[in-house]
Amino acid sequence: MKLLLAFIVVITLASCSKTNTPSAQDEGAAIIAKDSSQFNGRLYITTLDYFGGTKIANSDVYLYTNYEDIYRNLYLYNIIGNNGGEVDFGYLLQGNYYVVSSKGFKRDTSLVQILGGRSVQRNVYLR
Repeated sequence: MKLLLAFIVVITLASCSKTNTPSAQDEGAAIIAKDSSQFNGRLYITTLDYFGGTKIANSDVYLYTNYEDIYRNLYLYNIIGNNGGEVDFGYLLQGNYYVVSSKGFKRDTSLVQILGGRSVQRNVYLR
């Protein structure tokens, strides 16, 4: 009887094993190129020099969901600005976000509010 019970347990465990075969969903999330939700807004950031007003190329721009995450370094996105100092975060859910931009020793933090169905353009001035 014990042998039969052990055999059933072994067969059950063997038939419940999980395979590690990658699927098409494991390839990563696609970038949203078209907004299909009324609750999304698009965010554009331009990094500028505080004193000269010129665009700062290749600056690091981080997006955070709350102020405490800045100190924890838990950002949603990190994008390096293009040569024109511009960053496109794409479509985001409506709400408040913090943007931290830096280049060398210059740094600035800004609060951004995303509204549904609207594009938001913000300038961040580095000192």
